[in-house]
Amino acid sequence: MINFFAVVVLYNTFVNDSITINNLKKIHSHSVDIIVVDNSTKDFNNEKETKANNWTYLSMNGNAGLSKAYNRALDYLKDEDGIVIWFDDDTNVTQEYFDALELNAKEFKDSDIFVPIIQGQDGKYWSPNEARFFKNRQIKTCNQNIPNDKINAINSCMAVRLAVYKDYRYDERLFLDQVDHNFFYDQRKLKRKVKILNVVIHHNFSTKSKMKSIESLKTRYRIMIPDFLTYSSKTRGRYYLGLIKVAGWGVREGIKYKNISFFFWTLNESGKWKGNHKR
Repeated sequence: MINFFAVVVLYNTFVNDSITINNLKKIHSHSVDIIVVDNSTKDFNNEKETKANNWTYLSMNGNAGLSKAYNRALDYLKDEDGIVIWFDDDTNVTQEYFDALELNAKEFKDSDIFVPIIQGQDGKYWSPNEARFFKNRQIKTCNQNIPNDKINAINSCMAVRLAVYKDYRYDERLFLDQVDHNFFYDQRKLKRKVKILNVVIHHNFSTKSKMKSIESLKTRYRIMIPDFLTYSSKTRGRYYLGLIKVAGWGVREGIKYKNISFFFWTLNESGKWKGNHKR
């Protein structure tokens, strides 16, 4: 039996209210160790509740971002062997997913990364997809093939053999966005093999929903813009394309919200970005 380490990153929620945690409790016939990494900005008593269930609790002492949370979990797992699975706190993970993961991990021993098919609340298949700079190409059917040198996927439900992380750390300049894109960009360069599981996970993408106000939109983009420009800065050419894409976001949202000043605001935020930015 393969050792699975389910890492759930919490953000301002009670551990017992986490959709992911409640689904993981139902999993049987697999060796699953649950590791809770808490990015909450206030006390939800999660440490006590986590330890009461004999799970591992790792506090980030506030919202340190996704990359740092992942690296903290990897530090904890540095002497372990098996597969780590990354989860948001609101993922509808199923028994079917774990059954397929164990079966495929045993059968395809040369595969390094395993991803399910993620379907959004809009009915579209958002992950995996074919990596493109301006807009990734979505699959239209569950059995659509994606070349291994172009594959990309989201973080949640991504399972990775721990051996992959022996010489790899997440870029801690990335706070939330592009963490998954950056990971797959690096793994494609290393020619890692990715196996798509024949399992559909239904996921709610909050960023696909319209924000209630221009201020809440700005709050979201204050994270998105520097993260995207950091990801884009891997090469000089990509960085300038990144600036163009950010400007495109400004135009799109300015039209959607009937607020043209948002376009100029995005340009200003791009100008604030520095390659070694920290939060």
